[in-house]
Amino acid sequence: MKERPIYYFIPAILVLGVLSVYPLINNIYLSLTTSSGKFELSNYTCLFADKWFWNSLITSLKWLMITVVGELAVGILLASLINLKVKGTKFFRTILMMPWMTPMIAVCTVWAWMYNSDFGILSYLVNSFFHTDIRFLSNPKMTLFWLAVVYIWKRSSFVMLMYLSGLQGISEDVYDACKVDGASRIRQFFSVTLPLMIPVLRSLMLISIITSLNQFTIAYSITNGGPARSTELIQMYIYNIGIAGFQYNYGAAASTSFLAVVLILAVLYISGTSKAEEGIY
Repeated sequence: MKERPIYYFIPAILVLGVLSVYPLINNIYLSLTTSSGKFELSNYTCLFADKWFWNSLITSLKWLMITVVGELAVGILLASLINLKVKGTKFFRTILMMPWMTPMIAVCTVWAWMYNSDFGILSYLVNSFFHTDIRFLSNPKMTLFWLAVVYIWKRSSFVMLMYLSGLQGISEDVYDACKVDGASRIRQFFSVTLPLMIPVLRSLMLISIITSLNQFTIAYSITNGGPARSTELIQMYIYNIGIAGFQYNYGAAASTSFLAVVLILAVLYISGTSKAEEGIY
């Protein structure tokens, strides 16, 4: 195969440098300076002493756990159902992809209406059927969970599609051999399907982690971080202090710290799953 000259990659390197490398370096530079350009660590010392920074970081980690586990569980359930050889699966596959194709801001608007305690259809149906007085967006302890339901509802379609591609790559002969050995469907799922899906699951979980930690629209559009800042994710904290609050250097310190947390989680996840995959195969 003929080798490509290195200068073929120059346009891509320039675009990547302008759009990714320079903003990253500039952000780190801003985080280490004051508004007057003086180098000091005051942004980080103030940041680590701010209880609302830690509150937003812990809230983001809670959000991460709920959304990733939820979307992976719902996604594999939907993929397993769609993978069944029954009539009408193509139609239901199309219907199930609609949440993923719907713009996020439209999803947030509709769900905010449904969650509304005064005229929301979801609030009315749930409270009428169960004879309760649930206010979805008023309880600081539960609002984050209800926002996660919106995220899982939208993201599970994409997860289902990724799972489905992996499921359809497993030969039917493997399941026929399991049936001959007398393995139940549950046994087949945990002993055959999941191990063979590890490569897909590994990539999908990394994508889910990064996407979940980058989420901003849902919390900002539906609750704006409330009630009592219980749904203020780290992205909202960075936006409120760095952009809306015009504290660019302080916001840069917050975003750099968050980047470090994401990198640590990514490295731990990749190294951990690599060892697990080696143990399986």
